[in-house]
Amino acid sequence: MEIEFLDVLGLKLKSQYPELLISLAPDTATAGIDGFVDIPDRHRSRYTTLLVSDGSDDGFVVRGSLRVHEN
Repeated sequence: MEIEFLDVLGLKLKSQYPELLISLAPDTATAGIDGFVDIPDRHRSRYTTLLVSDGSDDGFVVRGSLRVHEN
């Protein structure tokens, strides 16, 4: 499976994950991310923040859309 993040404003990811877990970031998590990625209020509705993890190390992607390709 391939996951392609499109229209990315910011990210913090590892180069490899033995297991990939992706979920919507709760409001409590976006506070720290907002300090890293500045999204103007007028564009905030166009972007979604996702948490990316392998169960122990967390990262994030602030993206406009994504594509999932099953091989």
